[in-house]
This record gives sequence, structure tokens and C-alpha cells, in this order.
Amino acid sequence: MDLGLSDKRVLVTGGSRGIGRAIVASFLDEGSRVAMCARSVSGLESTANDFARRGELHHRAADLGDVDSVNAYVEWAGETLGGIDIVISNVSAMSSDDLDIGYAVDVRGSQTLIHGALELMGDHVGANVVCIGSRAGSIGIRWMPAYAAYKAATVSLVKSTALQVARRGIRVNCVSPGDILFEGGTWADARDNNEKLYNSTLRQNPFRRLGTPEEIADVVTFVASERASFMTGSNVLVDGGATPSLQL
Repeated sequence: MDLGLSDKRVLVTGGSRGIGRAIVASFLDEGSRVAMCARSVSGLESTANDFARRGELHHRAADLGDVDSVNAYVEWAGETLGGIDIVISNVSAMSSDDLDIGYAVDVRGSQTLIHGALELMGDHVGANVVCIGSRAGSIGIRWMPAYAAYKAATVSLVKSTALQVARRGIRVNCVSPGDILFEGGTWADARDNNEKLYNSTLRQNPFRRLGTPEEIADVVTFVASERASFMTGSNVLVDGGATPSLQL
């Protein structure tokens, strides 16, 4: 299926590792032109080197918890790419119990990114935003209440922003991963250092496995494409069926 993403100008935050890195790779494979950011300069450079032959990829260090840093990244990306078509807000403070940190990065950071990019977006069917949420926003997490709260706030932000920009023809959606395994990530650490938690999480998933970053990236790329042109204000759970309750 041709997703029609060739030459689309795409911003990806948190693009140096895990889900963000897989999203960058997926858009490059579709022929998109990508500007990514992350806090780690070395991580950005490593990813850029790995993907050097994959397509047009630019990178800049940015901290989504710093409003000035976010605005500078959006301005730079718009100038570098000659405009913006698609924004992937992939960011998380992963704070277990600090609402201030979670708000600054996941909520305020995403809102600053999105609003800045919307000013540079044209009013056309290909223009859209995808936020990366979490299944934690749909369920209770005993050991990460703040994380669950601001991921729920991300979904609310998406739904409200989608209503604000629908008349411009711009779509805004959320893709919420379940438990995703990649080296250097939370679940790789649990696999190596907290066998009880890791095995318990495996048992809770109907597939008896965790997801991969590529499985999330494939859904994100589709949602951002014109093949999903009638989808906006949606929250798509990609969790292997691990969320048992009815999503409202």
C-alpha cells in the first residue's frame, strides 16, 4: 500500500532511541524528509549515522521540557525542511510520582510543539499531528500514577486540538503503545533486573510477549498518512490486547 508520504516534511521528537527511532526509520523508508530532535547529541548523531543512506534526515538537540528549546526546534525544522506537514510528538518524562515534571514535558512540551508547528502548516489534507500516548492513560498504574495522569491528559489535549483545527483540514490523533521492549528501555531493564515484574507483564498480555518499536511505528506512519484521512481526535491503542476494559 502506497501511503503517499514521499517528500512529506516530518518532525519527530525523541527520535534517537526506541519508538521514536523506529518512527524516524519508517518515515524515511516512505520517502519523507525528516527533522528529528532529542536531548542527547550523541544519540542523535548515532541515529543519523545509522540512517545516512535511508533518506533525508536532519537533527538538532532539544529539551521538550524547555519552552524556548521547543520553539527553537520548530523554527529550525520549518526553515530546514521548507515547511511542516506532519508532527510526531513522541516524548515522556517517565515520572512515577512528579506531576510537575510530567506536565512540563508531556503536556506543556507537546502543546508548545504542536501550536508552534500549526503556525507553519498549510491547510491541506496531508497536514496532521500524531502524539504518542500510552495504555497507562486508559488504566490505573499503581506504581506510576503521575505518568498515567499525564498520558490521559495527552489524549484530552489531542481531542481538543483536533476540534480546533478540523476546519483547516488538519488532523490530530494519538497512538497509545502498550508495553514495548527495546534495548535501553524500561522493559529491557525489567527483563534484566526485575524478573517478577517482567514475567507478570508477559502473562497479562494475550500474546504472551511485549511489542516492538517497529510495530508502533507502522501504526503511527499509517495514521499520519492520507490513507487515514477521516481519522481525527482518535486514540489508537496498540497493546496486543492487554487493556481489558472497554475504551470510552
